[in-house]
Amino acid sequence: MELSALKIENDNNGVLMSWHADNRALRLKFSGDAIKLPAAADAAFTSCLMPAMLLDETLSVDSSFTLSRDLIKNLTKFQQIFSGWFDDLQSVNLDITEQSLHDSLFKPDGNAVFYSGGVDASYSFFELQDDIDYLIFCLGLDIQLHEKERCDKALESARKFAEHYGKRLIVMETNFREAFPELSAQRCQVVLLISYSLALGLRCLFVPASHDVLELEPFITHPMTDPLLTNGVTEVVHHGMVSRVKKTIAIARSEQALAFLRVCNASDQFNCGKCEKCLRTMATLAAIGGSSPALPALTDFKQLREAKIWTPGKYHMWHDIYLCAKQNNALRLAEAVNKLCRRYEWKQLLKLLKVQSLKLLNDMIQR
Repeated sequence: MELSALKIENDNNGVLMSWHADNRALRLKFSGDAIKLPAAADAAFTSCLMPAMLLDETLSVDSSFTLSRDLIKNLTKFQQIFSGWFDDLQSVNLDITEQSLHDSLFKPDGNAVFYSGGVDASYSFFELQDDIDYLIFCLGLDIQLHEKERCDKALESARKFAEHYGKRLIVMETNFREAFPELSAQRCQVVLLISYSLALGLRCLFVPASHDVLELEPFITHPMTDPLLTNGVTEVVHHGMVSRVKKTIAIARSEQALAFLRVCNASDQFNCGKCEKCLRTMATLAAIGGSSPALPALTDFKQLREAKIWTPGKYHMWHDIYLCAKQNNALRLAEAVNKLCRRYEWKQLLKLLKVQSLKLLNDMIQR
């Protein structure tokens, strides 16, 4: 995969980056006040690493790209970890000549955190509020650009939230899903967000954690790998490894966070109220006696039967909700969540028995 024809142009109250990955035309627009992109080449290159790893293609650049020497070293380490974790990701050759490398000399400016309206992002913002200059909001990944109504509503919420707390909002719009329709945007999302943000030349970029320390597992965002997505100028920090229940309790103190809460990626609605993530958030709010105008209240606990737990991390999140509901004397909710957790535990037990039975049978046959 050769990256070529990197350009930066002013575009309607923003700056447009464009480049090619072979015959794919990629565009990334930044909107906000006085946007500068001192590390555009680093951002474009890093954003194409995951696609190259998924497609098992060598990554190279033409003369329009000048890349940070530190970035290439860090991405080599990043690949080693990710290819060890995930079978569908291959370590690929970074075919970069010495002429394309440089030592980054620009002075970094400002600290930023991603803001989507979700629990993780809202928690990190409140924890870091005094140190944050910018909120970064992205369109084109979890919310697709053709979902006009959903884009407008999510963007309006982000703007109101940033304005309320006196922070500058930077909006990124990417056509990644159009350029790579065969790849899952969710598979690449956090790596893409970090990659794109490198262009801004920030001092520090905070990435809201998806799991707490007890839930850690190989995942697309992780304290081992997020900090490696750096060009040596912008520090990338994986932030907020506490339970989702504790995060929800923290943000429930803010009417703004609850008003603009957006957790759903399962449909073209702002929050569908039916997917696992919506139900998990609704159950947590019910367990602490809270509510959000952006989500329906969980009044019928039979709804939780529709939730599916498929990873240990998700199981820990739901088990925390069970403990919280029990502690707050929400016993009917605790019972419903406990049943959900027990179903997962039984499935894991049956899987283990199956594996052990096959192993035992195989040993008997070989004797």
